[in-house]
Amino acid sequence: MSLWTRFKDFFKGFLVGAVNVVPVSGGTIALVLGIFERFINSIKSLNHKNFKYLFKGEFSEFGRRTDFRFFITIMAGVIVGMVLTAIFLKRALKSYEVFVWAFFIGLIIASVIHVMKSIKKVTIKNVIILLIGFVVSFLLSIHLNPESNDGFWYLFICGIVGATGMVVPGISGSHLMLLMGNYELIVTQAIPAMTKASTFMFGFRILLPFFLGSIVSIVSFSYLLSWLMKDFRNETLSALSGFMLGSLPVVYPWKEPSEDMLDYVFHLPQVNGEFFIAVLMAIIGAVAVYTLNVYAKREEIRIARREARRKKRV
Repeated sequence: MSLWTRFKDFFKGFLVGAVNVVPVSGGTIALVLGIFERFINSIKSLNHKNFKYLFKGEFSEFGRRTDFRFFITIMAGVIVGMVLTAIFLKRALKSYEVFVWAFFIGLIIASVIHVMKSIKKVTIKNVIILLIGFVVSFLLSIHLNPESNDGFWYLFICGIVGATGMVVPGISGSHLMLLMGNYELIVTQAIPAMTKASTFMFGFRILLPFFLGSIVSIVSFSYLLSWLMKDFRNETLSALSGFMLGSLPVVYPWKEPSEDMLDYVFHLPQVNGEFFIAVLMAIIGAVAVYTLNVYAKREEIRIARREARRKKRV
């Protein structure tokens, strides 16, 4: 692998990481960039059968069987992309909170539409599953959890949920973390904290269980996803669509905590300059997701055609 190739793979990983901390699917951008299939295969290859070569000291054979250089290069880019984007979001939320949340609304709505369009057959069962997911998610979203949960096992679960966006095109792990209440703790607090010596230990304490959960998710979910999407594809997409759609109150910009700090008080925005800029940001977010999905679809078609030609040759 040449230095230039490594740099390109690092930059692609950087883009996946950057997207992964906003409510957009990192798996979708990986598909657009043409690395999704190879990335998933490299994850699946990290199993006990191949690790035995590592334990035997046969490093070159381990690297060949697992595509390890590619995997490490991509993951390094993902980490750098997540850190830099998190630092940017921390500042953006502080100065332009309404516009950032409005942008997220556009991202989420467009993502939900994309996932719902992927449901090949609409049945009563799928509609019921979608509605159940929506109701559960909505009821959770309209209540306020004034304190983020920094418990080890809850952060571990957040890592499992957050990493799904890297291996599931169309699903945003960050969006699901918003609903779990730990998005700001992890993305705009813990990740930027790792860049300063004075706050490093705080960031490390939060991100260690999250990182461990992410590893479990990335390694195991690739297999679970294959099974769910093969045998229960429409049901899985229906549940996720409802869950994502019902969580929109979490990112609604014009709300404030109630006096008892247990719920949100929602109010209509004033029709002024801020409102129109917020609408524009939501449109930009939706267009960005739509564009990504168009390119992802083209990449899926290209991969399918390439696979068909390969099978013909065989």
